[in-house]
Amino acid sequence: MKFLKLRLLLIAAIGFAFSGTATAQNTQNIDVTAFVPNVCIVDVATTETTMTFDLSGVATATLPFDATTTLAWRCSTGFNTAITIGPGGSADQENRALLFGAIPLAYNLFTDNTFGTIWGDGTGLTSTVAVVGTGMANVGNTTVFGRIPLAAAQAAITGIYTDTVLVTILP
Repeated sequence: MKFLKLRLLLIAAIGFAFSGTATAQNTQNIDVTAFVPNVCIVDVATTETTMTFDLSGVATATLPFDATTTLAWRCSTGFNTAITIGPGGSADQENRALLFGAIPLAYNLFTDNTFGTIWGDGTGLTSTVAVVGTGMANVGNTTVFGRIPLAAAQAAITGIYTDTVLVTILP
């Protein structure tokens, strides 16, 4: 008899376990967070990394020599910042110089085609260029305007003059 009662009890327990009826429900929330930082980069894939002045007409020139290049950048949405350009080899952003060995050729970089504002770090007589973040998928473009004064070009000796300036997007 004991064996029959134990058997019935075991069958009832197994039947209850497989009946799909839960005795309690347990739930838990998961907090999900995403941090989108203020990010702004120079887009190296589309930035022109060379500015070339053509001084081939220096003998008959009556105007300064101008050149441009384009900086491409991407910033996270809502991140407004500025782009600075370093002084280059002359260490003087207000009086930049291209060099042929130790021989300088005066030039400068400007924020627009009026050549009125030197592009630098915002100190002294220089200014920066503001950029507005519209999302990392959107590439913005900013033109850098370069100028060699006519007198400097006419006084230059034959050679290849170079300089390298550092472009920085402020954090």
